[in-house]
Amino acid sequence: MIGCLIAMYLNDLVGRKLSFVTTGIVSIVGVLIEVTSAVGGTGRFSQFVVGKVIASIAMGLAVNIVPIYLSETSTGAARGFSVSIYQNVQILGVILAAGIVYASAKHSTSSAYLIPMGLQIIAPTIMIFASPFLPESPRWLVWKGRREDAIAASNRLFSTSNSFDAQKYVDEIQLAIDAERQREDASRWVDLTHGPDLRRLLIAVGIQSLQQAQGSSYMNAYIVSFLQATGITNVFPVIMGIYTLYYVAILTGHFLPDTVGRRPILISTASFCGVCLVIVSALVVAYETPSDVTSKASIALIFLWNISFGIQSPLIWITTAESAPTRNREKVQAIACFFGFGVSLLITSVSPYLQNEGYGNLGGRIGFIWSAFSFVTVAWVFFIVPEMKGFSIEQLDFLYNNNVATRQFKGYHFDSEMGIAVDSDSEQVSVQNKDPAKVEAVKVSE
Repeated sequence: MIGCLIAMYLNDLVGRKLSFVTTGIVSIVGVLIEVTSAVGGTGRFSQFVVGKVIASIAMGLAVNIVPIYLSETSTGAARGFSVSIYQNVQILGVILAAGIVYASAKHSTSSAYLIPMGLQIIAPTIMIFASPFLPESPRWLVWKGRREDAIAASNRLFSTSNSFDAQKYVDEIQLAIDAERQREDASRWVDLTHGPDLRRLLIAVGIQSLQQAQGSSYMNAYIVSFLQATGITNVFPVIMGIYTLYYVAILTGHFLPDTVGRRPILISTASFCGVCLVIVSALVVAYETPSDVTSKASIALIFLWNISFGIQSPLIWITTAESAPTRNREKVQAIACFFGFGVSLLITSVSPYLQNEGYGNLGGRIGFIWSAFSFVTVAWVFFIVPEMKGFSIEQLDFLYNNNVATRQFKGYHFDSEMGIAVDSDSEQVSVQNKDPAKVEAVKVSE
């Protein structure tokens, strides 16, 4: 959560590439403090906690910087594919980490914990040395007045054919940014309390928070106790199977969001997740002593829940990145992730008291709570989250700034990344440059 607050300023101040390097350095410092806490024969728990906190700050930086960079360096048609890379790599890391912890746990020496801790240094090291070879975000460069650098970065990103005109691309970004800057409330904190930016903030915060409330953080922290409550004893093979299926499901984020769209996936997967957990919890209520059949049914349903949630997960980061407006991008992304981590922390802290004997004693029935939030997610997406598939960042700014209704986004079409929009009533809306420092929305006949 601390990393989220730092990221909004770091990302804007030094850019995306240097933010990557900074994140890597912070992570390495945290890992080194963790590892050296065991040096000297006697473990120093307080030092380990300090290292863990610093490494967690790096994680907070990454969840803000990476999705923004991926969204800003991709076309509207391929943004879902690009942003999904973050979730892809993240879950691949979870699977590798789980396997390493399981294997090293068999050791009877200090290597049982030093190996998993030490291997954490690999990813941030790669980030530090690879970042200088990445192109900077053209949108950040234009925002900072570095036009020529933006053209060079655009050429590196998109000049796969002779038809791409980097100068025209940057000019269109410049027009959109100039229009944003001329707004009286541009880049102000108070802007997030009203108008289109409040709407976009609520979408981002809602989608991040509801992901955790559906059971994501609970499954990550307490999947072992939940499986045991359903009658499963040998949990590790089940957990590895769940992680592997979850990763396979996440791979769909590279094509489904850009073909099917955001809303249909979010609504269908949340509905399915809700039904799965209702059935699992109902089995716990119906059979106080789970039989072999009910245990197998629970395993199958939990696997299905993870597949469905894996399909949904990339959409959370895609939607958050798309909801962030140009003028307040870093703030909205940071606040959304802050609330997401906050809900995760709340659930992780409260769940034992709800589930364990002597307290709430819900056991496996705790799934009823997470399923309820899945159905809340369905309603939230249906009424609040518009379809943002295929639109460029500037086109989304245009639609939000013109207060287009949630279920009318899909009816708009643009002739270019920042060109003419045709609404669902076949009425054209043109974004025309009447003045170098001004962009106006003008309706013209078909």
